[in-house]
This record gives sequence, structure tokens and C-alpha cells, in this order.
Amino acid sequence: MPPWDPGLQNERTALAWSRTVMSAYGASLLLGRLLLEHAPVLAVALTGCSTVLAAVLAGLARRRHRLADARLRRGEGLPDATLSAITGTLVLVVGVMALAAIVLRP
Repeated sequence: MPPWDPGLQNERTALAWSRTVMSAYGASLLLGRLLLEHAPVLAVALTGCSTVLAAVLAGLARRRHRLADARLRRGEGLPDATLSAITGTLVLVVGVMALAAIVLRP
């Protein structure tokens, strides 16, 4: 018997990635809306960047779920940390948007 549950562990991780992507993207949309009045070009640029990052993240999260499942069943190591790096970039963009919303507020 393997030391892990063949489905639930990987499924919980995939759901966590989905929640992370949705919450960061939702925050970026809200901040983009707040920035739109004061810096429309910056708002559109950063919101566009976060949209691309969120789409890439969502696709990579689905791919990671499939890869991790296959590798766990074969007894191999888990996929690399590319997802974490892109998530960090998305969080950085959201942070810049929040900072700009605070600084540019009248």
C-alpha cells in the first residue's frame, strides 16, 4: 500500500492552486478598477499583465495536476517549482497595483 492517497492529496493541491489564481486575479481586477480613474494606462497595463499571468497559471496548474498524478503513480518525484515562480510574479503585480492605488489616491 502506497504512503499517499492516490487522488485526494493531488486534488487538494490542484484546488488550492485554483483558489490562489482566482483570488489574485480577482484582487488585480478590483485594483485595476480603482486605478482606472487616476492612472488609466497603468491600470490597463497591469490588469492586462495580471490577466496573462492568471491564464498561464491556470493552464500550468491543470498540467501540473496531471503530471503530479502520473508521477505519483509511477513513484517518481513531483514537478518543478515553475508554478510557484509565476504565482510570485502575479502576487508582485497585484502588490504593485495596490501600492499604486494607495499612492495615486487623491
